[in-house]
Amino acid sequence: MAGGSAATYAAIPNNTAKQWWKDPCLRKNVFYSMGCMICPFYLGYDQSLLTGLQAIPQWNTYFHSPTGNWLGLIAATIFIPGIIFGFPADWICDRYGRRWAIYLGSFLIIAGGIFNGLSQNAGQFMGARAIIGAGGSITKVAAPALLQEAAHPRLRSPMGTMYYGFYYTGSLTSAIMCIIGLYIKGDWGWRLPCIFQIVGPIAVLSILITAPESPRYLVKKGRHEEALAMLAKFHANGDTDDQLVAWELKEITVALEQELIANKSSYVDFFKTRGNRKRFYVAMAITVGVNWVGNGIVSYYLSPVLKSVGVTKAVEITGINAGLAFWNLVIAMIAGLNVERFGRRPLFLISTAGMIISYAFVMGFSAGFATTGKSALGVAAIPFLFLFYGSYDIAWTPLNYSYVTEILPYNLRTKGLALYISGQNIANAFNQFVNPIALAAITWKYYAVYIAIDICYFILIYFYFPETKGLSMEEVSLVFDYSTKEGRKMAAQALERATHDAELAAEGYKGEKHGEERLESVPSIRS
Repeated sequence: MAGGSAATYAAIPNNTAKQWWKDPCLRKNVFYSMGCMICPFYLGYDQSLLTGLQAIPQWNTYFHSPTGNWLGLIAATIFIPGIIFGFPADWICDRYGRRWAIYLGSFLIIAGGIFNGLSQNAGQFMGARAIIGAGGSITKVAAPALLQEAAHPRLRSPMGTMYYGFYYTGSLTSAIMCIIGLYIKGDWGWRLPCIFQIVGPIAVLSILITAPESPRYLVKKGRHEEALAMLAKFHANGDTDDQLVAWELKEITVALEQELIANKSSYVDFFKTRGNRKRFYVAMAITVGVNWVGNGIVSYYLSPVLKSVGVTKAVEITGINAGLAFWNLVIAMIAGLNVERFGRRPLFLISTAGMIISYAFVMGFSAGFATTGKSALGVAAIPFLFLFYGSYDIAWTPLNYSYVTEILPYNLRTKGLALYISGQNIANAFNQFVNPIALAAITWKYYAVYIAIDICYFILIYFYFPETKGLSMEEVSLVFDYSTKEGRKMAAQALERATHDAELAAEGYKGEKHGEERLESVPSIRS
């Protein structure tokens, strides 16, 4: 995370160490960023939890072994509240700040987790999942925004792309708790794993209780001194005269002023300009694709998928569930740390192509097992399930929130995330309701649907997803906002300047640490 990329800010002197772990303020920056990154823990926990619960005999006995429509409805209840709750989250973020939205969402997840574990019937179980979904939707609007806006420029990309990788810390924790649940007698075999999901939001609250607010939010509210103090404390070890801090504050202020002039502050603004329409279309394509590229079957319905290929023992299902969660966590973190090295578009394309190939093998082996009944064919599908998810983790895990967050200008950021969360939950609720029905009805043939969807996404990504590698959040707007020849020239010049500045930095480009003359020469995308 320490390495800088060929970005404009790379050439600007900054009062920090090159490696974040050697620098006091960058260590704090990473620590508070971790508080945001733990927010997806709840959803990863739930994904693995529902798979694990389906393998725990006590849960199946208590809820009469739900299948088909009933199982689909149970799975969908965590997504349905998110269709609505992203919009009040946007209002809270704009009025009170990103942190208060995260606090509220985390408290709701804790309440829902406790209620979930103490449920007395299916209605209460689903109601608790709905509370968790409402709280999670609020945190997922605020946390990516705060993470990207408060992170040091050198750390923004890797921290942002690792954000959703922490989804799998929840998956792994849940998978382990479900294995433990197999050996607990009585209803606590399933109740304890349900309640244990509160550890994620408790960690979030513990870390973020003293976290800084977004400097962009502070500038938007006219609190420039507080924004300067925040940037100095967490980006320059308290040096308010630091040139990188001055550049950041300048970029934020000018960008917000231009957005104010352009009146980019309502949901309608997504449809007023070509750049904003493209942002909206890309965000909506990702929000649907995140769970419509085939992972939805594997994540929430791994148990029936494994049973369909002959793996039926509870300990085997929960063991594979845990192994898959660990595999996902490792691949997602490695991918997140290297996104800036390889770029967004190449990783999206490689990821999607890998899913197409591996899913084709899963379909083929599943078909072979269904036709012949040979267990060897069924077992052969399991490694390709791991390869499928490994491919998914290359791009769709680390980039689904970070890419959407960085392509949105400040005044539309939480509004865009609210629309993103709403669209994602509509797609997920439908998908999770339909998956068990379709899987039970047509078994292995259902995989062909997702192979076709993945092929369509590969084509869409190739022609429509722009590259944002090496750009600050303010610079990304150049990629989307200009469609004229002159605008494209400006974008190209910004990228050339980023490369040139990086070269100067490598040659030992220096300048006085203080002084108006040097400050005026700090590069700006708006100058």
